[in-house]
Amino acid sequence: MRRQILQRKLKLLGSCCLPGKGRPVSTPSPGPSHKGLRSRRTKPLDPDAAASRSSLGPCRHAGPAFSFNWLPEARAIQVTVPPGPEVHVRLCHQWALECEELNSPFKAQKIVSGGHTAELPYEFLLPCLCIEASHLQEDSVRRKKCPFQSWPEAYGSELWKSVHFTDHSQHDQMAMALTLRCPLRLEASLCQKQDGQGLCEDLPNATAREADGWYILDKVDLHPQLCFKFSVGNSSHVECPHGTVGALASWNVSMATQAQQLLLRFSSRTQATFSAAWSHSGSGWDTEPSPVYSVSQTQGLGPVTLELVIPFVKPEDCILVWRSDVRFACKRRLCPDVSHRHLGLLILALLVLTALLGAVLVLTHCHSLSGPRRGSPVLLLHVAETEEQRHLVGALAELLRVALGSGRDVIVDLWEGTRVAHMGPLPWLWASRARVARDQGTVLLLWSPAHGSEAGVAPLLTLLGAAPGPLLLLAHFSCLCAKGDIPRPLRALPRYRLLRDLPRLLQALDAQPWTSDPDCLAARQGWRGRLELCRRLEREAAAVAGHT
Repeated sequence: MRRQILQRKLKLLGSCCLPGKGRPVSTPSPGPSHKGLRSRRTKPLDPDAAASRSSLGPCRHAGPAFSFNWLPEARAIQVTVPPGPEVHVRLCHQWALECEELNSPFKAQKIVSGGHTAELPYEFLLPCLCIEASHLQEDSVRRKKCPFQSWPEAYGSELWKSVHFTDHSQHDQMAMALTLRCPLRLEASLCQKQDGQGLCEDLPNATAREADGWYILDKVDLHPQLCFKFSVGNSSHVECPHGTVGALASWNVSMATQAQQLLLRFSSRTQATFSAAWSHSGSGWDTEPSPVYSVSQTQGLGPVTLELVIPFVKPEDCILVWRSDVRFACKRRLCPDVSHRHLGLLILALLVLTALLGAVLVLTHCHSLSGPRRGSPVLLLHVAETEEQRHLVGALAELLRVALGSGRDVIVDLWEGTRVAHMGPLPWLWASRARVARDQGTVLLLWSPAHGSEAGVAPLLTLLGAAPGPLLLLAHFSCLCAKGDIPRPLRALPRYRLLRDLPRLLQALDAQPWTSDPDCLAARQGWRGRLELCRRLEREAAAVAGHT
């Protein structure tokens, strides 16, 4: 409906009466315009000259009459010339001194016979788009109509499509040069995009200065989420100059966890100050964080690595990191991953422990004769290298928990991510092993080739079997670990191939009586589903690991 109303108004405007005295007269231009196209410039018509030409009629003074119709579907302007002499028509962009031709292939100029029509295609429907008509004589007066200047809704987003943006941002300065088709005065300010959202929130007191088509803002930390918002009237456009240019990033940060601390490593090519603070659950981006930890790079140009150690507050919290020596900076949110940490590095740390394997095996054999008591926990140790393997370990732990029944705990690092983060991996392992030994429980070592070579086996057994030691069992998934992958020192341990030997494993763990018979297992609600889940996850983990 709006488009129909607009077309009717444009048609009325296109067929309005001819202006009279005072219309401009065109004279040949002495040279090409600044775009390299030869064009005629206009000057006001002298009243005396107009009187001397009165015998030629009003059309001679005001330029040829014509009407037009906007064809939005065809992206063209239809020009109609009344009966009479031929008329030269064209589309152009009106600037201060001249009406510039459109870019190729839209700069076509047509000669229309009296009583006929012609369609002039356009590239973009802009507020400075005009229709110009003149008689074929060289010194004839031109008549021009610019109907879209007061109709911003007629062009919508096409204005921004016609603008060419060139990014010149570097160091601490955001700079962008614009090439326009229309003489518009734009305003530019800084805005920040949020993750996964299309909106760009305006930042206070962040208006860019303009000089010769360049828009500049100083003291800015260049970041893909900090963008320019250009606006004119009620129309605006967001342009992110460095959203895909990774080379513009002057610094980066990585993190690691150690014991009850978070280690941030900053790498910066320029002098800068970086700050970090914990972001508690439920707090927004604009919430003032406290306390704030800072570190500075003062060595000038060149890559420099800085370390910032921050104590843990809550393992589930995330850390906000930003550059604090500039006026405008985007805060990066980093969340330590403590839920999926595994014990792969612990085995290497245990190389400092040495002991005799024979003593360990003797102690293990003695405990295997007595067997676990009711209420004794099971410590499940593993090295899960992939997400699929971690899912498989979690499914096996849940299967054992249901089979052991109430009162029997299954201890696995995947379920104690918060405690592992607070204590540190190695202290957590010592504490878990001590608890299992105190309660005469069992350590189930889920072996995979990722555990390493035979050199690391003896220290591991020393730690797990040090008196008083728990019962030690070995299990492995057949699709992930072959018999030959098990080191020789471990082959003397009771071994179980999963899921084929699951009933024997449950019997060794002193599971509830009903779990010894597979037919009885199916009677427990959800048991068969858990078994099928383990089988499916084992196949997925094997596919990722490349096993057949």
